[in-house]
Amino acid sequence: MSLAPADVEHLVRDLGAGDPTPRDMRTLRAVQLARNQVLIEAVRRGVAERGGVADRGGVADRGGDGASASFETLAELQEAAPEVMAELLVLPQVGCWAVESLRLLRRREQPDLAYLAAFTAGAAIRAGRRPELTPGTYVPGLGTYVGGGWRGLPWLRAEADGLALAVRLEAGDPYLAGYGPRGAAEPGPWRPSLRAAWRTLAERHRPAAEAIAAGFTTLVPLASRPGGKPASATSGWAYGAIALSPPPDAVTLAESLVHEIRHLVLGAVEDVVPLADAADPRRWYAPWRSDPRPLGALLQGCYASMAITAFWRTEHACGPPELRERAEAEYAHRRAITAGALRRTAESGALTAAGETLVAGLRARLEPWLGERLSPAAEELAERRGAEHRARWLRANPGFTL
Repeated sequence: MSLAPADVEHLVRDLGAGDPTPRDMRTLRAVQLARNQVLIEAVRRGVAERGGVADRGGVADRGGDGASASFETLAELQEAAPEVMAELLVLPQVGCWAVESLRLLRRREQPDLAYLAAFTAGAAIRAGRRPELTPGTYVPGLGTYVGGGWRGLPWLRAEADGLALAVRLEAGDPYLAGYGPRGAAEPGPWRPSLRAAWRTLAERHRPAAEAIAAGFTTLVPLASRPGGKPASATSGWAYGAIALSPPPDAVTLAESLVHEIRHLVLGAVEDVVPLADAADPRRWYAPWRSDPRPLGALLQGCYASMAITAFWRTEHACGPPELRERAEAEYAHRRAITAGALRRTAESGALTAAGETLVAGLRARLEPWLGERLSPAAEELAERRGAEHRARWLRANPGFTL
């Protein structure tokens, strides 16, 4: 899906000014649907070429892999049940499978067509058909067929202040395995922290919560890290999926969701318009990382860090009293490092016009916050944390200057 230049400019200006609007999230979802449709069509053509047969709108079924039937069924369902397919084709694992399939085809290797067949069966089931399934078959987005029934994926649901969140807990899909060691698929430990985090978001961070409700569809559980430090991650190919380790508390989970939805959003934007010159060979200091980053990755981090800054600003202003000291310290730290990173990004000379618009909007929003008075203790702690990170980074990356 391509957007008109005026629509792209409107989208980028929105993102620079604040949280994505509902209209922005609908646009980005449509973009991801169109992207995955294009990727699947590219896989279809690649399999046809590899099979050495004429492309007649379907793919040769060589070796009993069922590819022809799968692609033909998907095409039929696209016509007969477009709403069902619109839901299924934006599953985060779909983009990951398609990209991995194209990589294998370039190497003249066979893609995972059994996964395609299972996905197609799941689409047919959702459309009211009754395909034959072998017991033990994993169906993306549904669960495992156990013969006469299903061992379905667990769902995590939360509702607060009239706003609902519903996400799949997906611990077994092989195409959502690139985030790190997997955690357990048990929903029980997640439910109380997610409900508490959702109350925080829905009641005090409403625009961010609305974006999360629209864009977060799948939680990939990660194993706890040594020392208990929480981990979170997203992938540009897996729109909708956020990988998380068990959080130490609900506010940390709320912060992680605010942070990671921004990465999903900006990754989707980059499917429409480039924000930085990908050919720029330089690497940059990011005050939230230990390694030098390309400019595009630095901009991704700036966009997410701006959301974290806004989160802690609000928590400091109207969060619970027992959280105020932590919130003030986090706000002081985040606004300082975000301002510095945005300045480096703006002065890089390698942003596109869209990237310049986004960065200008972020800096304009942050500027008045830099003048807000905080306690000397919070300011001193922020300065010390920033200096310690810079010193560690320079020791780890000799030859770089800041």
